[in-house]
Amino acid sequence: MMLRIDEYRFAFVSVDGISTLISILSSRVNFQVQYQLVFCLWVLTFNPLLATKMNKFSVIPILADILSDCAKEKVTRIILAVFRNLIEKPTDLQVAKEHCIAMVQCKVLKQLSILEQRRFDDEDISADVEFLTEKLQNSVQDLSSFDEYATELRSARLEWSPVHKSAKFWRENAHRLNEKNYELLRILVHLLETSKDHIILSVACFDIGEYVRHYPRGKHVLEQLGGKQIVMQLLAHDDPNVRYEALLAVQKLMVHNWEYLGKQLEKDSENQPQKGGSAPISGKA
Repeated sequence: MMLRIDEYRFAFVSVDGISTLISILSSRVNFQVQYQLVFCLWVLTFNPLLATKMNKFSVIPILADILSDCAKEKVTRIILAVFRNLIEKPTDLQVAKEHCIAMVQCKVLKQLSILEQRRFDDEDISADVEFLTEKLQNSVQDLSSFDEYATELRSARLEWSPVHKSAKFWRENAHRLNEKNYELLRILVHLLETSKDHIILSVACFDIGEYVRHYPRGKHVLEQLGGKQIVMQLLAHDDPNVRYEALLAVQKLMVHNWEYLGKQLEKDSENQPQKGGSAPISGKA
C-alpha cells in the first residue's frame, strides 16, 4: 500500500529496498511470499523513473527464472504484469527496447509460447501474454548482434552464445566496449573479479582476449582498469576451462605487444636516413 505513493517509493529505493526484494526472491521461498514480493515490484514499476532503473537490479533475470518454475497462476499473472510495465512505463524507448532484449535473452519468449497453450480463467494473463509476445518478437527482428551482446553482458549471465565466437563481430564492435566511459569493458572486468561461475569466467576471459586483439589500444586500457592483473590471477584457477581461457587471453595480450613492437621497429627503420648520405635521384635519366 505504501509503495503506491511516490514519496514512499523513492524512500524505499534509497534504503536499497529493490535489492532486498530481489535477494529474497532469488532464494527459495514459497509461492505466497513470491507473489507478495513481486506485487511490491509491480507497484513500483508504475513510476516511469523506477521502471527505467528496475533492471539494474537484475529484476528481469530473477523473475524469468521464477516464471519458468512457477505453477501458481497468481504468480504467473503478477510477473507478466511487471514485464508489461517494464516495456510500457519507461519514457525512454531505448530502455524499453533493452528490457525487451533482456527478456528474450532470459528465454521469456519460450515461456510465453508455453503459456499460450494453457487455459487461464484470468483474461489479464492472456492479454499480457499476447502483448509481450508481440513486443519481444518485434525486438528480435530489430536486434543487432551488438545489442544482443551488450544486453547479455549487462545481465551478468554470460554464456557461449554465437556472438562471442564470431570474428566478424569482434572486428566490427571491439571498439564499442569503450562507449559510455568503457561501461561494457568495466562490467567484464567486474565479472572476472567477482563471479564464481566457471562459464562466466571462461567467456569473460575470452572476450577480454578478443577485445585486446581487435582494438589497438586495448592492452593499455585494460591495464588502466586493472583487468590484466585479474586475468593473470585466473591462470591459477581451480577449473581447467577457466585456466585455459585465461591463458589464451594472456597470450593475446603478449602477441599484441610483439605486433606493436614489430610495427614500431618497421616505422623506425623507415624513418632512418639512408646510409651514404646520397640524395635520391630525381629528374630524367
